[in-house]
Amino acid sequence: MSDSSLPSLLAVEDNSETQLLLDHLLKSSFDVVVVPGVDGALDAVEKHSFDAFLLDINLSEERTGTDLLHLLRNQKGMANTPAVALTAYAMPGDREDFLEAGFDQYVSKPFTRADLTEAIEDALDAR
Repeated sequence: MSDSSLPSLLAVEDNSETQLLLDHLLKSSFDVVVVPGVDGALDAVEKHSFDAFLLDINLSEERTGTDLLHLLRNQKGMANTPAVALTAYAMPGDREDFLEAGFDQYVSKPFTRADLTEAIEDALDAR
């Protein structure tokens, strides 16, 4: 955790290239921690508190980003932490499904830096 004046963001993404991209795109706006999956995310929230979550939906065959969101929201003090779904799902109705599942915002792949920062900032502002 480097710059405490920036909102802290936990980004969970299983693809190593996308992990690097997220870190590169977001590090100027957020104090970002990028982890590869559910276990890394649960580990990270035990050590740090985060202002928001950016969760890839397709994390593994066993658990999805939606599963992870529910695990995180059940952790002490995280019931209201804003969360943004990051996904390749971009069909009509997908956005509504993710919002109904508990996410505050939704970003579909491919994305731009503006797409990400706007969604995260909107989620933070809404809380």
